Amino acid sequence: MVGIFMIIVTSLISSSTINFKIAANQQYHMEAKVAAKNAPEGYMSNSANFKIPLPTSNSVFDFNFDGKTDANGDDVVDISATVSPPSCTASKAISQVDLDLTKPEDAQCAGGVQSTQGIIGAGGASANSNSWCANMNWEVAAEVDDAATGAQLDMTQGVSTRAIIGTPCPT
Repeated sequence: MVGIFMIIVTSLISSSTINFKIAANQQYHMEAKVAAKNAPEGYMSNSANFKIPLPTSNSVFDFNFDGKTDANGDDVVDISATVSPPSCTASKAISQVDLDLTKPEDAQCAGGVQSTQGIIGAGGASANSNSWCANMNWEVAAEVDDAATGAQLDMTQGVSTRAIIGTPCPT
């Protein structure tokens, strides 16, 4: 009877250890996913990352699990995500007729003086020509590789921004 009881107890302990490891792996994966999602969003929130000169080096975002303090109290960054410089996937010039000159972001694209006949530049009225801005589509990729837990995750997000014509976009 004691032998059967010991086999059952050993089996239960082994099963709980496996379940604990599975739960820990799920937690590590979720933490990596949160870091991989938040890093591109943090990168995209800085408009300077999409202006000339474009960044040429990676950016590193360090995370603590609760967003404010160190989750396990060891004064060490819990997980880091590396964001590569953005890559342009498409660029399309914005027509002068598509601008709303009452909006500051559109007024800077006009590139001339407004008149009743459209935008007047050096060559005369150009209401049907392209403005000085383009809508650009970018890919921002983040990579999480946590050596402490073994969690690895890559995430790519897209963003569309308005940029001055001439911002490099090798498509």
